[in-house]
Amino acid sequence: MSDATPKPIPTEAPSAAERSTDFRTYYANNILFESTAWDMKLTFGHIDRATAPLLVMNDCSVTIPWPQAKLALFWLRLHVEMAEAEIEGKIPIRKDLLPLELPETLSGLDEVAAQRFREVYQRIRAEFLKMT
Repeated sequence: MSDATPKPIPTEAPSAAERSTDFRTYYANNILFESTAWDMKLTFGHIDRATAPLLVMNDCSVTIPWPQAKLALFWLRLHVEMAEAEIEGKIPIRKDLLPLELPETLSGLDEVAAQRFREVYQRIRAEFLKMT
């Protein structure tokens, strides 16, 4: 019989971390982002140079809730800025890999959603380009 009594939500941070017995390490040079109302799925893959045309081989996915995604944004930015402080310069990104300008029309979105997406995308893209 299972205990259906609600447990209190822990308010303290974990005191330690350890690797599970099936822990794996992967290399990824590609991330596909998929979002829902509840969470974001990140699918990690790598470019397979042995194929023609080149393919992204997806290796694994991790789905995280939105609060974790927002915290990850903070920690990723911190680590990138600290890495740049250590090299006393910017981490180079090839020009052909920078986020592109959006096309005139965005398919699959109604007019209001497309306008909102365009405004946020353009603001974040401009901020990103200043950082590179």
